[in-house]
Amino acid sequence: MRSGSRKYAAIGVIVVAAASATMSMPAHAATATSPSTTTEVYDDFSAPGGYGTSNYDGKWAMPYGRLSLDAGATQSFAGGKETVNAAPFTIGADFSVFDHLKYIGVSNKAFAVPAKGSVTFESTITALTPGTEPGRVVTGTYTQSGAPYAASTIEAQQAGVVMNVVDFCTGQLFDWFVTSTTVVPLIERLPSNVTGNTTNPNCPGAKHVGPNLMYTQLLSEIPIQTGVAQRVGITYERGGSVIYTLNGVKVAKVQKVGIPLDVQGVPFLTSTYPSLGRGEQVDSQIASFSVAHGLFSLIDAFPFQHPDTPSLNVSIPMEQRLFGQGAIGTWDDFTVTTTKK
Repeated sequence: MRSGSRKYAAIGVIVVAAASATMSMPAHAATATSPSTTTEVYDDFSAPGGYGTSNYDGKWAMPYGRLSLDAGATQSFAGGKETVNAAPFTIGADFSVFDHLKYIGVSNKAFAVPAKGSVTFESTITALTPGTEPGRVVTGTYTQSGAPYAASTIEAQQAGVVMNVVDFCTGQLFDWFVTSTTVVPLIERLPSNVTGNTTNPNCPGAKHVGPNLMYTQLLSEIPIQTGVAQRVGITYERGGSVIYTLNGVKVAKVQKVGIPLDVQGVPFLTSTYPSLGRGEQVDSQIASFSVAHGLFSLIDAFPFQHPDTPSLNVSIPMEQRLFGQGAIGTWDDFTVTTTKK
């Protein structure tokens, strides 16, 4: 890892941009490490006779389609890992959040959050993001006024290899974005027009999420060595806080999950997506999370062409979305640890 350390401390978030390059790998079995803690290896991409597509389909769904895999990207399971090569990106969309998704697999299993305790999701990611240009200015047009739009983007917005932890019923989402040179933790609450939560039979009583509750915010950029595997972790604690770990080291903690960072008065990456509303604490609404992984871009202007914010919506042409960048991601050892208190 390249040298460098930053620390931010405030009411709702602590970010420490330093981590060890030494990883502690999980055992390849479901184990009980204490009377109150269990660890499940959800997928280590190994199987008797060799891991293949049928094994993958038993663990992961592609609810938004095959995306880049139908546009020339390749997927393999060589070496007991999953690798997807979508360099360069060849698909995009100037509509809602659909440009963000280049490839995503979502766990077929949801993992309950205990009434008291926590649930931790971890995986190992190796990322290459060729063609990215940190600081690249993306241009577009405000669709209602016709005014020009321009914004500088960081590497992780242009292309990222990602682990997601998501509750589709509340829209609450936590991510790790990994690039060739950085890792970036992200916190987000997706709106109902993206999740479809209020019409999902698996989400009885789900609350409508609009601009006053949705937000997308990046916490920090942490430098890493190119090509070095990173063990990323996300722990949701009952009571409403989330902890991000990198190679076993806590690098960020966000409290009052559901309330945007700027509303809490705590720092996040400048110029990335100020919120539109006050948000709300969502802990009482969360029952479980799914884990997902994929390749993403985040070129768009927030609030991502939401239908209730026409004056803020920006159209970005395809040549600004796809400029030769892409991502090659390798994932391994997805584990889920549940601690009951």
